[in-house]
Amino acid sequence: MAKISRRLRLVLIALAVVAAAVLAVPFLVPASSFIPELTALASQKLGQPVAIEGLRLHLLPTPRAIATGIRVGKKNDATIGELEIVPELLSFLSGPRTLRLIRAEKVELQESALAIPGAMPKGDEGEPVRVRRIVLKEVRLHHSKAKLPEFDLEAELGDAYRLEQARLETRDRAMRLTVDPQGNGVARVLLAAKKWTLPAGPPLTFEVLGAEGTLKGESLDLPKIDGKLYGGTFGASARADWAKQWQVSGKANLAGVDLVPLQQAVGKKPQISGRLRADATFSARAKSADQLANALALDAPFEVTGGAWQGIDLARVAELPLGKLTPGGATKFEQLTGKLAVRGRRVRVNELCARSPLLVAGGYVEVAPDQKLSGKLDVSVAKTGGFVGVPIALAGTTSDPSVTLTRGAAIGAVIGTVLLPGIGTSLGASAGSRLEGRSPCK
Repeated sequence: MAKISRRLRLVLIALAVVAAAVLAVPFLVPASSFIPELTALASQKLGQPVAIEGLRLHLLPTPRAIATGIRVGKKNDATIGELEIVPELLSFLSGPRTLRLIRAEKVELQESALAIPGAMPKGDEGEPVRVRRIVLKEVRLHHSKAKLPEFDLEAELGDAYRLEQARLETRDRAMRLTVDPQGNGVARVLLAAKKWTLPAGPPLTFEVLGAEGTLKGESLDLPKIDGKLYGGTFGASARADWAKQWQVSGKANLAGVDLVPLQQAVGKKPQISGRLRADATFSARAKSADQLANALALDAPFEVTGGAWQGIDLARVAELPLGKLTPGGATKFEQLTGKLAVRGRRVRVNELCARSPLLVAGGYVEVAPDQKLSGKLDVSVAKTGGFVGVPIALAGTTSDPSVTLTRGAAIGAVIGTVLLPGIGTSLGASAGSRLEGRSPCK
């Protein structure tokens, strides 16, 4: 019995020694010796120089490799602080080679990194290596046309890298996006955000924003989008397709939105104040996503209440001395309505009508891509005995507008001044307005 006990003890000691030796292998074998071979292989796959500062092998809790200080590209287009790869060991004995986890932390991507070509790794027989789960932590993407906050991403993949589940969340917890497959190639998409600024396009900040819809292949359908911004509400539906070319379309409505912080958010000096209500339809089609703005077609009847247009006081238009009105002041209105039409970078407001107790003005306004103003307004201002109408032409820029009498009104003003100095100027300009047509204000 004692001999058996002694032999058992010897066996256990031997097993312990073997286990210790096995566990010590990753620390005894210089893993750094594999770095040149790994960087050469990665460089060949990506067509870019790859550098790895350190490499460690671990057996516990399961076998894995951890690389640190990874740099890709001639100008460090992509950097990774730590990369962990966990294989499914049995898959390397038989069946498709499978990686259970790829985890990367402190990922820094420059815009140029998005153009780096590459392919998923392949096994000995040319079959792509399967990847089950990808976890990216502390990701920063630097892009000239998008300002993205630091985020985390987790994704579960099926065969052929089919997305089974994904979750993206900003590190400040302001936005979370989840994708959950529902079968038949359809995935449910949910977005929830609070105090979140759009990363691309106009940098609007939503107090609350929610969206839900479906993703199928290369199309995204969002029938329900709602939120709150700048003291008002926002609702929309949208559809995007990028199978052959980029296409977007949809509808949107705004109610009670404060225009001053809205203009400030997009980096413009507030030229108009008041509360906005609008119903818009939009569409765009382009070869790439970054060209969609230049192809935008948007139509939106709108109304602004209780506001003012900064730069010129149109209530003083009857004082025009032969066609000159000095800039300054503001045109106050109780109601401003019109139909906004956007075509690419060009903007036109048709059927424009502004009303206040002292003024009624109607016409059209155009804004060129360089922000130059043009257009005509028929302005009627309150005077003794009723309203005096004066047609004016707009010029200058959105930030520095100028107003002059139209040609017909200027002729009338000259005649009125000659026949009846003083009030004759205004009456002559009013007569000239009849040569220019009527205001769209009813």
